[in-house]
Amino acid sequence: MAESKYLTAPDPKQTGWPRGVKYIIGNEGCERFSFYGMKAILQVHLTVLFAATGMLENAAGDSAQHMYHLFVAATYALPMVGAIISDRLLGKYNTILWLSMVYCLGHAVLAVGENSIGGMWLGLALIAIGSGGIKPCVSAHVGDQFGKGNWNLVEKVFQGFYFIINFGSFFATLAIPWTLARFGPSIAFGIPGILMFVATVFFWMGRKDFVHVPPSPGGQTGLLDTLSGLLLFIGAIGLPLFFWGVLPTSMCIILTVFCVATGLWIFYERQAISEDDGFLTVMLYSIEAAIQGKNKGGFFSAATEKYGEDAAEGPRAVLRIISIFFLVSVFWALFDQHGSSWVRQAKQMNLFVGSLELLPSQISALNPLMVMALIPFNNFFLYPFLEKRGYEMSPLKRMSIGMFVASLAFVAVALVQVAITTSGEGTVNVLWQIVPYLLMTQAEVMVSITGLEFAYTQAPTKMKSTIMGFWLLSVSLGNKLTAMLTGFGDMSLTGFFWLFAGLMAAAAVLFTFRASFYKYRSYTQ
Repeated sequence: MAESKYLTAPDPKQTGWPRGVKYIIGNEGCERFSFYGMKAILQVHLTVLFAATGMLENAAGDSAQHMYHLFVAATYALPMVGAIISDRLLGKYNTILWLSMVYCLGHAVLAVGENSIGGMWLGLALIAIGSGGIKPCVSAHVGDQFGKGNWNLVEKVFQGFYFIINFGSFFATLAIPWTLARFGPSIAFGIPGILMFVATVFFWMGRKDFVHVPPSPGGQTGLLDTLSGLLLFIGAIGLPLFFWGVLPTSMCIILTVFCVATGLWIFYERQAISEDDGFLTVMLYSIEAAIQGKNKGGFFSAATEKYGEDAAEGPRAVLRIISIFFLVSVFWALFDQHGSSWVRQAKQMNLFVGSLELLPSQISALNPLMVMALIPFNNFFLYPFLEKRGYEMSPLKRMSIGMFVASLAFVAVALVQVAITTSGEGTVNVLWQIVPYLLMTQAEVMVSITGLEFAYTQAPTKMKSTIMGFWLLSVSLGNKLTAMLTGFGDMSLTGFFWLFAGLMAAAAVLFTFRASFYKYRSYTQ
């Protein structure tokens, strides 16, 4: 399938909906069902697997939680690799299609290797590569379908996009835990795999209707860009995040040095063929200039002279925004626990609501429901109400408040755990989890959705994909933090919740302080 067979740019005269949108929306609904369905049963199933090895219940829960968050961390770190492959070598369509096949293979491995820890590791690794790799490409592919004539429809298509994500998440979180309890793990993991296969077929069916924006530069230089970026990612991010402390330290040091050195060597070979003015080029040139004492007017002054103000402004903006994202990582450490530690808490509660018995994994279906309710509540009532009373609700102010609300969510879940410990397991009703879920979902709306808006508007045009990669990396770092602290010092679940409530409060204070010095820039398209 050569790229030249298809449209490479949208028709500027088209005023209606692009023909390819229906395939993208259908693909996203099925893919999100598959991902959230698998994720909904992961903590429970892994706990059973670890317990089968002879571990005590609490240790098995800790091991399952550790593995769960390492998987999520990998899923949100790998988008940086997917973005490089898409932008530089294969283009969005080919990247999504080929990595979706890896994604399907991962689900297949889970369905047949569900009773093996090794099988689960392999399946989850393949899903992380597939899901993480396509993550930065899908939403950008949606935007590529619209031109000047129908640009007014972009907001509506992204609203539909966000709705289908929550729609898929809600039904998957209800259905797949029930399937696990009724039919066992092979069927429960198999159904998300079938949905992912359907998603891939949906996407392939739209190939003739999509706008296929070609990669830049593509060809030999694109391949060198990809190899360089992949090696630098492995050396600077992949190895420290996932293998330090697992492999021998000496081996990690050797592999890290090799990957970074080889990545830089390939990068400079690529620059000798055709020099570009991207993020890495400007950063490395600025570092060299600083070492040589050439940056007389600031760190990027020499790069500005060589590559121009626009090129130098990109990395400058990235560094400003990263200082904001770094503290948001703690929020993600808390948020993603509704699929791990909060499920462990639900297992200790009275799961009957009237005559209906819920499953511990099903409670997190509250999150997508609350998201769809809180977004209009905030946009049409809460924010206007506060602004009319003189409280300017800037993006960073909303995020600051949201981080304090996240801390309160963990205070609430810690108090629930105290009640469970005092009253005994199976006594406290699971409906008490509604309080922390409501607080955490409000925090999500204020931090996550606002953070996406902040990242997009504060990034120069050429840096928007890079910034989105760093935003997703903050999710990865947060989950790595949770994995590191899980089971630390044989901490009880109550102590674990109080620890994260305190960490979140401290991060919120630091974030608010940093945000007070941030100067907004306008980079509208």
